Amino acid sequence: MNPIEEEQSKHNDAFKLEASPEMCYYCFDVLVNELLDPNRCGKGPQSKLAALNPQYMEKLSESVQTPLFVTWEKRKSLDDYTLRGCIGTLSPRPLESAIGDYALNAAFKDRRFNPIGLHELSHLRVGVSLLVDYENCNHVFDWEVGVHGVIIKFTDPRDMMMYSATYLPEVAIEQKWDKAQTIDSLIRKAGYSSVIDEKFLESIRCRRYKSSKCRVSYQEYVVKVGSDPLLCNVTCDNKRWCVSM
Repeated sequence: MNPIEEEQSKHNDAFKLEASPEMCYYCFDVLVNELLDPNRCGKGPQSKLAALNPQYMEKLSESVQTPLFVTWEKRKSLDDYTLRGCIGTLSPRPLESAIGDYALNAAFKDRRFNPIGLHELSHLRVGVSLLVDYENCNHVFDWEVGVHGVIIKFTDPRDMMMYSATYLPEVAIEQKWDKAQTIDSLIRKAGYSSVIDEKFLESIRCRRYKSSKCRVSYQEYVVKVGSDPLLCNVTCDNKRWCVSM
């Protein structure tokens, strides 16, 4: 039994979880607190996550753990968003702290992008993905587009270097890839640049999983909290996101 399966056994309730709007609202909570000018809401640049109440935990055990990813997207047009940052973990993490941690990591530490700035806030959408139902694949194409996420691991036969990478279930659908295109892109994402042939594909170890994902836009967040953080002033009294340091 691998570590993920061991954690599934210990925390079965975590793998029956569904991502919820409350998890996404909390991602905006921590991002807003990190971005707001300290002169506008009387706080320093580093938020105290403990001061924010993760409402999604009200009906959950504090011991719940699950692998997860947080994804930030930026609006390009009315219904078109582009990736702005995505970071997560394939190892189970305590849900109470992990959502806030990865919301900030995805916003500020995804090396593919510059850190998110306050001027982008109103254009953002956040997605929380909880990863569940891990299974070994019989071969590298033993999974379904739009149903499964895929983890690949392999060794470069030239120097015996280990590589690994994953795509969440929605990636292939959003990119309009078939299985072959997805695996080819995933191999390149892992950092492998040599020839991909049938023998190499047969050497890849592959696992599949499913995810429960929820998305919330900034406009939906504003409706939920009842005020717009971008309109905050010195007399701000919305304690949901204006945290006193």
